[in-house]
Order: sequence, then structure tokens, then C-alpha cells
Amino acid sequence: MTGICRTTIFLALLVSCACCSRYIEKAIESPGIEGGVVTIRFRSASARTVQVAGDWNNWGSGDAEVGEVLVGLMERMDKSDTWVLSVELGPGRYRYRLLINETQWVLDPNNTRVVEDGRGGKANLIILP
Repeated sequence: MTGICRTTIFLALLVSCACCSRYIEKAIESPGIEGGVVTIRFRSASARTVQVAGDWNNWGSGDAEVGEVLVGLMERMDKSDTWVLSVELGPGRYRYRLLINETQWVLDPNNTRVVEDGRGGKANLIILP
């Protein structure tokens, strides 16, 4: 193998590893479960608000424009695009969805457990033993 060929292969592997490390760096765990505390994380650089609505908060949302409390409001982590909310839940099965900017319902892209939401749509699922 020539020196140029080795260098090309080395550079290709280096670029590949750099790309993979950026992807791994951006991966987030959601929901994280420790004891009875469930932590939901969501990444969005453009969101102004992110809320979690589910079985434990009666699927509430609120309307900030009329002064209502935003139920399940997630906190934006300092200088990042990651939103976080931790809730303490007892054993059971809990469905939830995310509400972006008080208008757009989305599933948690980091949670692969998806079930019917009981309202004709889909919801993510958390199971606590």
C-alpha cells in the first residue's frame, strides 16, 4: 500500500469518527427513569416553549396569552437547545405527548414506545414498575 493510499484511508476514517462522535454527542436519553423520577428531554433550537401533557397532569396545557399557567412546562437548559422536565410518578403506565409553542403536538422522538392516546392519535408510553 502506498503512502498516499494509507493517508487517504486514515483521513477517511478520521472524518468518519468525527461525524459519529458528533452524532453520539447529540443523542439524548428520554425518558430517563431513576426510582420514581421520570426525566423527559427534548431537543429543539427553535421552540419558544415546550410542554409535556400526559395522563399524570390530565393532558393539561394552558394558554400563556390569556395568563393561564403552562402545565408541564419544560425548562430550557442554559445555552443549549435541550428542554428538560422531571416528574415524580408512582408505579404504572403513563401516556404523554409534547406541545411545542402551545400549538404543535409531537411525539417524543427519543422514546420508541408509542401507543394509542385514547383520543384518536398516538402518544409515547412510560412504564414504571
